[in-house]
Amino acid sequence: MTVVPKIGFGQEARWSSGGGDGVSLDRALLGSEPAVEVPEACWLDGGAVWLRVEGLDPAGYPIVLLGSMGAWIEPDYRTSFPFGSVVGARLYFRGAEIGPLPALVVLQSMGLRGPLIGLSFQEPPARAIGQIRDVLRALVDAGTAKAAAASLFRPPTTDAGQVREIIDDPGRVRNILGFLLRRKGVVSRAAESAQPLCVMLGEVGAGTVTWFGIKGWSEDAAVEIAGQNSVFRFNVRADEVRPGELVSALPARVERLRKSLQQRGVAADLTARFLHPQWLHIPPIEAEVVDVSFSGLRLSLAGGHPPLLPRLKLSLELPDGDDGVVHLRGEVRSVAAAEGADAQLCSLHVTAARRQDERHWLRLVSRILHATTYGGTAWQAELWDLFDSSGYFNLSGRRLEHFDAIKPSFLTMAQKAAVVPHLLYNVACLSEHGIEGNFSIMKPYHSTWMIHQLAKRPKTASKLSSRQVLRDMFTRCFEHAVADPECRWIIAYAEAHVAWNERSLFEFARAHRERGLVLSLPFRLVGVDAPDAPHAPREPQTPDGQIEIGEPTPAEQAALLGHLCATSPRMYTEALDLVPGRLAMGPCVERWRSAGLARERALLVARQHGEPLAVAILELGELGTNLFRLLDSVRLFPMRPGGDAAFGPLLDAACAWFRRNDRASFIYFGERGKLTYDGPAGLHDLGEGRLWIIARELVPEFVEHVYKLTEPKLPQR
Repeated sequence: MTVVPKIGFGQEARWSSGGGDGVSLDRALLGSEPAVEVPEACWLDGGAVWLRVEGLDPAGYPIVLLGSMGAWIEPDYRTSFPFGSVVGARLYFRGAEIGPLPALVVLQSMGLRGPLIGLSFQEPPARAIGQIRDVLRALVDAGTAKAAAASLFRPPTTDAGQVREIIDDPGRVRNILGFLLRRKGVVSRAAESAQPLCVMLGEVGAGTVTWFGIKGWSEDAAVEIAGQNSVFRFNVRADEVRPGELVSALPARVERLRKSLQQRGVAADLTARFLHPQWLHIPPIEAEVVDVSFSGLRLSLAGGHPPLLPRLKLSLELPDGDDGVVHLRGEVRSVAAAEGADAQLCSLHVTAARRQDERHWLRLVSRILHATTYGGTAWQAELWDLFDSSGYFNLSGRRLEHFDAIKPSFLTMAQKAAVVPHLLYNVACLSEHGIEGNFSIMKPYHSTWMIHQLAKRPKTASKLSSRQVLRDMFTRCFEHAVADPECRWIIAYAEAHVAWNERSLFEFARAHRERGLVLSLPFRLVGVDAPDAPHAPREPQTPDGQIEIGEPTPAEQAALLGHLCATSPRMYTEALDLVPGRLAMGPCVERWRSAGLARERALLVARQHGEPLAVAILELGELGTNLFRLLDSVRLFPMRPGGDAAFGPLLDAACAWFRRNDRASFIYFGERGKLTYDGPAGLHDLGEGRLWIIARELVPEFVEHVYKLTEPKLPQR
């Protein structure tokens, strides 16, 4: 049991007079004079400040959110809190007490943060308000408190960046409930006199759901549970009440509300400047940014300024956090009343005004959304050490020495990635001990991003758990990809027998296979070492005659596309640019080259008696973008039965092509047909893999799936 102190501020000289508006903590308690502005409210590290409520557990409760307007604690579904009643509350910080304070007990849904029990202070004295603000100042100075968004305490509006979806397929409903297991939710009942209840989702059966709680309900009631980027609502009735448990039928449907940053409760701490397009003669207007996402802003426009109207177009400036300015183009989507006589809350859709602004905007929003990860930064040698200690170099039967040749190029690319986030993006998870994990993402095709190079230290003394490291890196990488308006697909070349890949990628693909928005295709990964010097040309032939290798004609290219369309899933051809108009990857290649990076695609055809037997699709990428050289690759496609007899000659031709492009080795993706090879190139079987492809619209559900897998382990009793 944790015992909180019983010393009051009035009993010891720990507070000194600070004037009529409040008081200041004694220097012996806080240290030097604070130099930071006090936030309205802060999220606290566990145990920094404690709360004791009259009539409840005398051991007290750690406060997770604190402001001068109230204190919030984690909900407890085993305790009967007097919701709707005013109680006496006392706060404890560093051996001193604030209170007693009259506080209204409420159960609040805090958006994506989930439910919290709030104690809303009722007309607290000015002295107590000053003491609370000094506590917040001390904790911010010490780095154990983070400012909460002011918008978290404003009444919600109907346009708060929500996307609603009704899910009534029983299989999907059961899947959603499955990844919400062990989450706490709020039960809201229709009767005005009925107080809300806190429950925990305990078990999902074939047609029933078991909840943990102390009280049941006989009428239909709305239950709300928060996930990673969505809030889920469904109507259920507690049909059976057992000691500590409630049983309801499986909900017939689930309402999903995808939320914006406002619902995460993270302060943006930004000010936007713009000229009002209808009042160009007045000075630029400044407005507080209360909500931000990769494609949107919500501004709080104080009274006294000309109003903003829907569909109005603005040019905005925001500080980028690095002593620079980000220029954005925005369109007002909605306007709502805010606190204050004439104040407005304005939601805008925004895009970067220029390409250079896009990079700064992505970096700025990523910093706000993800506190524990750092994106686009070159860590160089630290990354190499991480890959070594995490076991990444041992994947597919490789060893550290196999990567020595590519190390200089990789370290150079780690620097380049920091300035081309529209093509390459690296996410590092940092702790007080250094880099805990790395996850990278790149855009190798027109509308496709590829996740790769996931590495995590197995165990450290860091406060960050391994699960949190994985969760934060996955979330940031996927949010970076979907922030690209061109993004339609995200892919991964995943080793088939890695436990995390099975639980995260392949399990999700199987569960959602029928929806046609995710798939997992097998392949054999083969490393190919091209001969150092050209060998005497062999005369490629089969028992049916000699094979000729050359570039495909337009008719043969059209035949290849038709063959792929008939024999491959649509997601495969679309994601890999194997469709008409994108076969040569023209715009994608130009985008990479304009950034000073190599990217190319070439085709070779093997013919016999003038008819195509097989086609090789060769791709080249900037050396060092991937440690396994996944962008330097060849795929071989038989064009008719027995066409794989031409795979060997095509592989020799691929070796010559890569050698001409200064590549000593490359990857062969064995997806179809059988490769029989006895030529001079060296082949290394790197094992089974799976090409995982997910459509953009299914990404939120995948992130929820990762969120479920990375839930903190429950403490053992």
